[in-house]
Amino acid sequence: TGPTTTTTTSSHAAASQHGNGTTKKRSRSTHGKSSKRRSSSSHKSQPKYGASMLTRRLLLPAASTGEPSHQELPWSCAIYSIVNWMVGFCDVEGIQTMCLKVLPFLLEDEQQRMTAQRAGLTDVVLRDMVLFPDSPQLHTAAFHTIVLLARPLGGREGMLFHTSMVNSSGIFNGGGSGEDSVSASSGKNGIAIMLDSMRRFRNDEVLQAMSCWSLVNIALAPAQKDVLIKLGGIEVTTHAMIAHPYSAEVQFRALFALINLVIPRVDGAPAAPAAAEAPPNGAAQQQPDMDVDDDDDTSTEKEVLDELVERIVELVVRAMKTFCSSESILNRACLVLHNLSLRQEYHPSLLWTPNCYQMLEWCMSNYRSDQVLQQSAAGTLHRLQLTLSSSETLRHRFNSALAAEQQMSLEQAHREAMMLHEQFDQAAAAAASEQPPSREEATAETTL
Repeated sequence: TGPTTTTTTSSHAAASQHGNGTTKKRSRSTHGKSSKRRSSSSHKSQPKYGASMLTRRLLLPAASTGEPSHQELPWSCAIYSIVNWMVGFCDVEGIQTMCLKVLPFLLEDEQQRMTAQRAGLTDVVLRDMVLFPDSPQLHTAAFHTIVLLARPLGGREGMLFHTSMVNSSGIFNGGGSGEDSVSASSGKNGIAIMLDSMRRFRNDEVLQAMSCWSLVNIALAPAQKDVLIKLGGIEVTTHAMIAHPYSAEVQFRALFALINLVIPRVDGAPAAPAAAEAPPNGAAQQQPDMDVDDDDDTSTEKEVLDELVERIVELVVRAMKTFCSSESILNRACLVLHNLSLRQEYHPSLLWTPNCYQMLEWCMSNYRSDQVLQQSAAGTLHRLQLTLSSSETLRHRFNSALAAEQQMSLEQAHREAMMLHEQFDQAAAAAASEQPPSREEATAETTL
């Protein structure tokens, strides 16, 4: 009985152990199935990306290591990936803004700008500005991207933008579902979109500085410059200077843009001399259709300048006086005045604008090491002196105007000195009234 009992007990124990092992195996199998369900459900809940090898390599972990593989992407793939994301998420403002903020760092490289040209990035950026008209952050980032896109590409100044910036049909070439309606409702080309943004966000200092910066290289291409002037590029630039008179960045960028906008085009020069050249990829490039009438381009440009030349000179002189310690601002201001002086019909505006002639002389006396400033200021003064020498009446009138300006300056300086003297007297009287009485005065009051 003893051995039997022992055997029975051991067999029960073995059965119990076997049963427990089976239970554990079943529980592990059930846990594995539930984990698979959760992983499959979580996988279904993850965002799905388009069938793009670049996106898959950039966003998904590498199969071998499980580490994100974007470090292994060739540098030239970054532009394509960003364009894919901007097109794929064209209705998400946050994604568009983030991509636009990253692009300037890539576009500093000329190879990346060529890649952006092939990828149609300009169209995407301009479309963003239309689809999100009330976002100053997005528009500021878009203008920064345009600054780099418009930077001269090798020897082809401004030609990167030739089609999409001048031809409105090139802005909405592909993408979202509601694109046709947006294109029909806007009917604008790329330059018009930029100028509309500058008018809408006139009080945004950062955006105005960035937008004026973007106009600098755009005006290098003659065809783009013509459209820019016709659609009000000079006007919005002067409005930026008026709205932000004490912003050094706005004044500097606006003056830089005016240098290219006010320079006269040589008679007989073609509107776009580089349009016949082949693009970098060797393909033939078509001359785009202009959205504005191109009849008598030169006269239209001159009419705009004739109307705005006095305002331009006044704003330039005011910037020179306000930022007289900034050599870079004075350098650009002298270049603007130099380009205006190339047309003799604008000499009266330069001569009769108060302090214009004197500021040019002052710049030459105080910034002798700046060769560009010296040459531009000296050239302007030389042309003005030739105009004065041609007429004794004009010369006498100019001398009288200079004497009147000097008298006004002396009177203003006298008034400012009197005001400072009065303020000093008031401050001294207030300080004396707040002092405690002297010992003799206190003794006299005690005796009384």
